[in-house]
Formats: sequence, C-alpha cells, structure tokens
Amino acid sequence: MAYFSNGSEGMLHHLECAECILADKFCPIASVQMSYNYDACNNKTATAILNNLIKQTESGDYVGCQMRPLLMELAVELRTKTQESEN
Repeated sequence: MAYFSNGSEGMLHHLECAECILADKFCPIASVQMSYNYDACNNKTATAILNNLIKQTESGDYVGCQMRPLLMELAVELRTKTQESEN
C-alpha cells in the first residue's frame, strides 16, 4: 500500500493505527508512509518498500500494517510474562 490514492485508503490506515499499541507513540511505519506516500507513486523501489510494510490485495484492497500483529503478539507475551513473574 505504498500509495494511498484517496481519503478512504488513508482513513483505513489511520483507523488501524489508532487501535495499535503505538497509537500515541512514534511509529516508524506510519512515519515512513506519511513521509513518502506521494513519492512512492512513481518510484518502484519506494513502492516495493512501502508495500512490504503496509499490504494490500492484488485488487488494491487494504490489508493492513504488517507490524501491528507482531506488536500485539509481543504485548500479550510481555503481559503474560509479567503476570507470571508477579505470581
């Protein structure tokens, strides 16, 4: 999803970011997307990089940030380890 061609695509990404554990913190993926969105439109390398960070289907439907599931999994693991160490 290197290039958000309209507001709906950008809004989907924004909503996903709002639900992320990094919602109120600096996120390098969101930062790169915001900084290079328009440049990626005509740049194969930038498009490839951003497409690996924020996926979309072949038909262009938004799939989502590829780091969010990993961050959520890590948060659960850390929470579990913390609870185990407290017991």
